[in-house]
Amino acid sequence: MRNTLAALPVALALALACGAKAADAPSATVASVSDLASLFEGEFTTLPSTASATKPPPNVLYNLAKRVHVPSLGDEVVYAEQHKQSPDGPMQWQRLYAFKLDSDQGLIVMTPYDFANGQQLKGAYADPTPLAKLQPAAVKQQPDGCIVLWRKAENGFQGTLKSGSCKDAPAMPKDSTKDLIGKPAITVTKTEYTEQPQSGSGAPVVFRRLR
Repeated sequence: MRNTLAALPVALALALACGAKAADAPSATVASVSDLASLFEGEFTTLPSTASATKPPPNVLYNLAKRVHVPSLGDEVVYAEQHKQSPDGPMQWQRLYAFKLDSDQGLIVMTPYDFANGQQLKGAYADPTPLAKLQPAAVKQQPDGCIVLWRKAENGFQGTLKSGSCKDAPAMPKDSTKDLIGKPAITVTKTEYTEQPQSGSGAPVVFRRLR
């Protein structure tokens, strides 16, 4: 969840995808929605396991997330904030992610939301109580945020970007006769989530779970 998990984090914005169900992917269920949301809850970092947390290399990121209840979005919601260099370092962004089952296509839709009074909600991953008081008017879908379509995978879930949902996932041509399914933009397991490079070159960005 870097800056595109601002848009989803910037590195999350990586592959074209559409809403078509992959033929070989198992269908998502109501239970799957809860399973997926739970995998994003916790503390994650790009700091290599062999590196020192007291003397981290440049551009280390920490994502802190908590499943929360937001009246206008429901129960399958994750609050996340990203910090640089340490868990209490400068905050880069805050987001809400709502997870919904699309039973017709057998997948889970993750939509990013912005909200008012962000500074007042800083640290809500530790105490989410203020989020329950958010009024519907204070929560708005992120206008440039990528919507991610999740499917179950062998060891977790894999997500692609919904075609036309953001600049990194342009709409398909109207005369297109086939759906385009790109490689996953992000994969998530019990121990980490991995964001793929946008251009197809370069190393993936791995956020490993700390707790």
